[in-house]
Amino acid sequence: MNLMAQLQQAQSLAQVGRVQEAWTILAPHRSAIDKDGQALRLFAFVASQAGKTDETIDALKRIVALENGPPEIIGALADTLGTAGRHAEAAEQWTRLARLRPDLADAHLNRAVSLTNAGNNAAALSAADEGLLRFPGHARLFAARGAALKNLGRIDEAVGAFDLAVRAAPSRPRIRYNQAVTLRAACRYDEACEAFAEAQRLGMSGSEFTAHWAAAELEAGHVDRAADLYNQAVAEKPENGEAMSGLTRLEIEYRDGTRAFDHYRAWAEKHGSAEAWTSWVHALAANKRNEEAAKVGREGISKVGRDPDLVILTAFTEGITGEAGPALAEIESLPVDVDSRPLGLVSKIQLAMRAGDYKRAAGWAEQYNRNAGDDQIGWSLLSLAWRMLDDPREHWLCDYERLVMVTEVPSPDGKLSAQEFAKVVAAALDPLHQTLVAPGNQSLSHGTQTSGALFDRPDPVIQSFREGVMRAAANAIAKLPDDPTHPFLRRKSTKFGFSGSWSVRLQGGGGHHVPHFHGHGWMSSAFYARLPDYAAEQRERQEGWIEFGRPPDMFNMDVEPRRIVEPQAGRLVLFPSFMLHGTRPFGEGRGDRLTAAFDYQPL
Repeated sequence: MNLMAQLQQAQSLAQVGRVQEAWTILAPHRSAIDKDGQALRLFAFVASQAGKTDETIDALKRIVALENGPPEIIGALADTLGTAGRHAEAAEQWTRLARLRPDLADAHLNRAVSLTNAGNNAAALSAADEGLLRFPGHARLFAARGAALKNLGRIDEAVGAFDLAVRAAPSRPRIRYNQAVTLRAACRYDEACEAFAEAQRLGMSGSEFTAHWAAAELEAGHVDRAADLYNQAVAEKPENGEAMSGLTRLEIEYRDGTRAFDHYRAWAEKHGSAEAWTSWVHALAANKRNEEAAKVGREGISKVGRDPDLVILTAFTEGITGEAGPALAEIESLPVDVDSRPLGLVSKIQLAMRAGDYKRAAGWAEQYNRNAGDDQIGWSLLSLAWRMLDDPREHWLCDYERLVMVTEVPSPDGKLSAQEFAKVVAAALDPLHQTLVAPGNQSLSHGTQTSGALFDRPDPVIQSFREGVMRAAANAIAKLPDDPTHPFLRRKSTKFGFSGSWSVRLQGGGGHHVPHFHGHGWMSSAFYARLPDYAAEQRERQEGWIEFGRPPDMFNMDVEPRRIVEPQAGRLVLFPSFMLHGTRPFGEGRGDRLTAAFDYQPL
């Protein structure tokens, strides 16, 4: 059968839905039709229907080159690239189409959306603005503009853009949903809840949508409504980790915690999958309930078999509270490459530390760091292993006297001293503490922590405080040396953003932070807004002082911290995020300790 006959046969098969047969015929002939636009169109169509994305893109690119860019083919190519997650390339094609056919509103819109998806928000904003000049009042272009502004941190402008989008198309559920998300980012929680409700009325649904709505309701102080929505989200899709962990957090921080893990149990018992049991064990371990996690893990193994991740988590939770040696041996005996799994390698490092086998712990931590990029846990564990081995590289890595930086934060306008400004900041932080107890998966004990990103709040005091800590940090970082081999110093920058920001209020009678590190930062911090009244003997005992280098209790290391810093109102303490730190407990005292903390990321 000649080529033309085979092409005709493939086309006939494709037309009646026999796509795989059509693809089998066409696939060997790609090079033979390289200069035939119509044959390439058939090839691209069948490849797309058969799920052959790369082959589809290749054929469409060839048609564009061969025929000097027919608009419909450029659009199809851009669509396919976007579906494949190749957003920067998709944006290039949408830009090409917008230049070729500036009268196509969808070209401008999809150009802006693709640029946003590619992370190029400044260009996305320009693309949306360019589209709006040609198509004023276009609702989806207003929404694309709002999304770009939100991602650029220009939240108030983003809210305004979504207001215009909703006015232009009040019945579009996706626009109303994105407006709700933006209002939540602006900390306008009641308005966000109203927008979520309207999006639902217009047809938005799904577990992810419901979970985001639940979070907004919780931040608005509507605990029961949030619980109902979280339960709805997890019932619909229990593998939605955000909904599952959100419901656990609500039960622990806003209620008595007795039902904090019931939804994990229900998922495991109903579906009986290794994923469900592993998620349950992980949730318990993350909330420092290792003994219960170990029991659940063994029950899961008895029901679903020796799934590697379930075995690793179960053995870890047993070993980190009991005998580390047998747990480590069980993980190493698994018939999989444990070291290629971050969970496996990190578990092995920690169990070796608990077992006192610091040489193996150091070796595994160095192995982990070679492949972990800017992950912080490997360096945190390695600092301890090197310390216990008396390896001088610990001092190079941590350099506590230099890398623990102590400074102050006066008001940015220079009118208030650090101590005076701290009082103003404290007054803004106090109303944000709405929970009953500490989060179960955080380092604090006997206290509360705010939810959401502190620095997203539009309160002028909070924004002034944000500016102040940015300046103070930039001045401190500028004094540090360069070291291209050091995991902290090699990323040194005086320009940074925040990957997290929150406030903690610790109570007298035992309030403290256990030793921990910050996994999502580059540089972390503690700012002291208010401190309890100290008696002389409390100060002598260094109650509430921040410690650096003390190991967590689970490692059974009888060593003292490397450095201790006294808290003072208005003081800001900065340090690498991998560095272990905690606070000494407060005794019975008058008042509480109110702090703000944030993780920086270099830009």
